[in-house]
Amino acid sequence: MFYVGIDLAKFKHSAAVIRDDGRRLVRGFPFPNTREGFEALLARLASAGAHAGESQVCLEATGHYGRNLIAFLEGRGYEVFEVNPLLTASWRRATSVRKVKNDAVDAEALALWLLAGNPTARRRAKDESDDLRALARSRISLSHMIGDCKRRAVAILDVTFPELHGFFSDDFGVAATAVLMRWQSAEALSHARLDSIRKEVREAGGRLTEARASELRALARSSVGTASAPLAFQLRQLLAQIAFTKGQMAELDRELGRMVEGSPVLTIPGVGTVLGAGILGEVGDVARFASAKKLLAFAGCDPSVFESGEFVGSRAHMSKRGSPYLRWYLWLAADRARMYDPALGAYYAKKRSEGKCHKVAVSAVVRKLVSIIYAVLRDGTPYACPAA
Repeated sequence: MFYVGIDLAKFKHSAAVIRDDGRRLVRGFPFPNTREGFEALLARLASAGAHAGESQVCLEATGHYGRNLIAFLEGRGYEVFEVNPLLTASWRRATSVRKVKNDAVDAEALALWLLAGNPTARRRAKDESDDLRALARSRISLSHMIGDCKRRAVAILDVTFPELHGFFSDDFGVAATAVLMRWQSAEALSHARLDSIRKEVREAGGRLTEARASELRALARSSVGTASAPLAFQLRQLLAQIAFTKGQMAELDRELGRMVEGSPVLTIPGVGTVLGAGILGEVGDVARFASAKKLLAFAGCDPSVFESGEFVGSRAHMSKRGSPYLRWYLWLAADRARMYDPALGAYYAKKRSEGKCHKVAVSAVVRKLVSIIYAVLRDGTPYACPAA
């Protein structure tokens, strides 16, 4: 058997090959992240005798940098594994006292990782999971963009119309946005006609009574806000950006719904399309986890352990060593599931009665929820909500 370690980077990778007797056959072979580079790697592996079917390849799970290379190698029959960089970093430090770190050393460390038979190296998930994970994470980015735009818009309104906050049920809802797109300051709104205000809101799909429109104009006329043409220009751009990004999110949600349609994870109360897509994208093929505890650890929701001699730590915090995205999805899903699932709701109430705060109680529900997710994905069956 031949063990191939590949250290990934954006523009070039580095490969090392070790035989099962420990002999170094290839030391730090650099090759570009291109078709020609991949072909050069194949040729170098062939010259070392590391053919498909007789070799295992190990890479670190470093985002998207190795995706094309993995597809190339798997397409030519190579068995490819990924490993957590935290594990390999500790492994590298434990195998040598020398303070040396470069691409060649990292590649050889990955090959040695396989040679030593470490069981933590995992097989790649399917490409469909990669696509789903990328789209779900893209939605998070869009959500952050909207949040950033809203914060900047609020900072502008604090100057141009501070009293507006709280007048509408949603500061960036249909009615509020329609008004602000037309009048960006209290000074501008103070001169508007009531029928014009109501017309802007109505054409945007909202509703505003004449009494409320009059109240809004009176609020503008008594405002301490200061009009500013540059701030008005910036506010219009921010509102347009928010509307555009919301449209992108709606389109993305439809695509996510198509990709996860029929998944048993969606039968869990509180897990909708967005959370379901995020969970499925991060988990990938559930068969790569031997148990629900393994999945819990992958999410970083397992309790940390601190013991030494006779001392045993009494406060076990979340390890937070796994996927931060999956951990976030699970926490949101658990917070909703405890409202709709009688059993999870009862468990949440029990933790609260024990004196746990809301976040700690929800974190406890997360552990129950992970077992449910693991079971429905493993068995491919819908979730049957038990009685409390």
